[in-house]
Amino acid sequence: MLKFGGLRVKIKDISDGIRNVSIQGKIVDMNAFMILLDDETGKIFVRYRSRDLADSLAIGDRIRVQKCHGRVYAGILEIRLERSGRIIKLPESQVQYP
Repeated sequence: MLKFGGLRVKIKDISDGIRNVSIQGKIVDMNAFMILLDDETGKIFVRYRSRDLADSLAIGDRIRVQKCHGRVYAGILEIRLERSGRIIKLPESQVQYP
């Protein structure tokens, strides 16, 4: 199932080296450069830059991370956005999992 912004996957399906995927979930923690994202299958860190954000975000928001890739850094699996990747805040009614 190929969607705009990459193949939609769940967090449990992310692995080192996977590319051009989209995930969505709920923000459970965040700071100036990292989001901890949760869906029903697990949690993962999302590394971002302020230019990647389409909207201002807060803990508890539901988001979609488009065009990202999995990478292991310092022994921890994380998601990084591709050059054209974006983080988009979702209304509660639009949250869908594959």
